[in-house]
Amino acid sequence: MHTGLVAVVEDDAIARNALGRLLNAGGFEPALFDSAETFMPERHREWLCVIADVQLTGMSGIDLQCALRSEASPVPVIVITGHRADAVRERAEQVGCLAFLAKPFTGTAILSLLEGLSRQRPTCTKGQDTNVQ
Repeated sequence: MHTGLVAVVEDDAIARNALGRLLNAGGFEPALFDSAETFMPERHREWLCVIADVQLTGMSGIDLQCALRSEASPVPVIVITGHRADAVRERAEQVGCLAFLAKPFTGTAILSLLEGLSRQRPTCTKGQDTNVQ
């Protein structure tokens, strides 16, 4: 069984809860947040990964990723979005996302990324340049 605390930052309640159920079924411990602002006070926890939607109410998922990087946080970030704009993907990659997943994505895609991270622990201090669509 996999372990690891995974933050899901998604303002769509249905998508957020579905991701939580998927992660739980995959053996991970999901923590669900409806905005980047609600996640920020918890950012110093021992996260395996943060999964952040691009378009959030308030701070965007990419802004969240930038904030984490500006604090030198090593936590890997998976960026998810329903908008397939190349500029959005390029920006997320420039900031160093682990992966950029366009919705709808398969459960297997996200669980595979997390399983790879959990195998790397505890030396998981930098993201991989893995992009899955």
